[in-house]
Amino acid sequence: MKRLFKALTLSLSLWLSLNLNAMTLERVGNDLFATGPTVDQDFLQFKEALAQGGIERLILVNGPGGDLWTGMQVARMVQNAKIKTVASGLCMSACSLIFMAGQERAFGTGSLPRTTMVGIHGAHDKDSKRVNTTHMPQMYALYKQQMGEKFDATVINQALYDIKEAAGFLRIREVQRTLEKDRTPWFCPTGQTPFEQCQQHIGKDAFSLGVVTQKETVALQLPESMRVQLGFFGKSLGDPITDMQDRAEALVDGLCKGQLLCKNIGQRTINNYLSANHNKAIAVGWGKMGYGVRWGVDDPGQAILRALYNCNHAKNNPKLCRLVSVNEHEVLALYEEASAQATELLKQLQTPAPALIQTELEEPGANTPSKLRLGYGFTGMTPKALYGIQRWDTGTLVQALKQKERPVVIDVANFGPVIPGALNFLNGGLAFEDGKLDQPYAERFSHMLLAAAPNLEQPVVFYCASSECWLSVNAAMRARQLGYTQVIWYRGGMAAWKQASLPTVHRAPVAVIY
Repeated sequence: MKRLFKALTLSLSLWLSLNLNAMTLERVGNDLFATGPTVDQDFLQFKEALAQGGIERLILVNGPGGDLWTGMQVARMVQNAKIKTVASGLCMSACSLIFMAGQERAFGTGSLPRTTMVGIHGAHDKDSKRVNTTHMPQMYALYKQQMGEKFDATVINQALYDIKEAAGFLRIREVQRTLEKDRTPWFCPTGQTPFEQCQQHIGKDAFSLGVVTQKETVALQLPESMRVQLGFFGKSLGDPITDMQDRAEALVDGLCKGQLLCKNIGQRTINNYLSANHNKAIAVGWGKMGYGVRWGVDDPGQAILRALYNCNHAKNNPKLCRLVSVNEHEVLALYEEASAQATELLKQLQTPAPALIQTELEEPGANTPSKLRLGYGFTGMTPKALYGIQRWDTGTLVQALKQKERPVVIDVANFGPVIPGALNFLNGGLAFEDGKLDQPYAERFSHMLLAAAPNLEQPVVFYCASSECWLSVNAAMRARQLGYTQVIWYRGGMAAWKQASLPTVHRAPVAVIY
């Protein structure tokens, strides 16, 4: 499954402890460091910081993107100030506009080489995520001006105009610390496009395209607050564990329940894991024996996804799994914590106000689909109803969760908190036009759903971020195709749940479908 998780790991950004509300600015001498998404109020932050004078470099640390208008305004300020820009880690979308405005541009240390890159794509609506060509010309003009004689119209036009949705990108890695084969820029029209189907711009790199003005990577000393910190879907992992060997042995004893062969295999796996290179992760079966490991990859996010995937989809032994550790950090306790919190919170659920439920029910919707939403475009107005599938509002779901016999609730989103007691299937609602991709995906989905709900007659509820998320639509339709008789779609999803001021717990995934 070569490069199976490349697009997923780059888009999830699971492991960076970033401020998700606005950019954080910090001045150190003549350097201005900035990290986080670019949003409205950042225009004033940058204006104030640059007005103080004396800034020679703007160092962009893991900028996931943000607001186009703000990105363009800040880019113009950077141009006028005639300062240098440095990208440390990911610099995507609006961040790339600010980076490209630098009079001189370079990549910097602070993150792993293969995850240090600039990501360029076209404009899209903030809410619908649909491509919006209105603002493309001003973006095109900025890139052309800054890249100068190295400007490649074909490459930039593709990055701006050929994306199919917000997660489509032209990605360009740093040069000096990256192997030659990995310097080639690549363009994926969607976030779900397999790497093998993305276009490779052979013979080009960040320097030859004019993205950077030097090949050499700049050595940086990032502020403490901006250094990469391990986290687990928004939960801090704190300090590494020093007695990992002892804790691992106790875990193997508990899982194997005295079975000698299991203990021998488990101990050998643990020993290999402990001695392996970073980055690494290990997952174990949940209620079923087996494990999955991955080590020596580019970043912890990639390790966790591959370890969980390998555990879920082991040959002849599909199962739900939980992660045990990432590098020298224990994460199994976070699953237990989320479970304990869910048990208490479910007892306290309050039915939402009738007015909220009525608003949810009256929300506009598209026509009932006859097939899965394929390929891309997983955001946008969802149907008001689905064939053969019940649609629940928040009040109905609350009442069901307060019963002794609760439905199986499956969250198919990738970010944010979850409903107490929900099982998280990462990328659990995809669908592909290419049957060679969709058929094995459908089989993996089937295996994980049967592991979560082995009785085809038990109620199964699917939801994702909001009523504009098609992932839960696809997942519900797949479940019905598999023969489940009580498939339920919670259309409002996490947005409606939060609107009703209902409690949540942190995400702890048990399956990776793709």
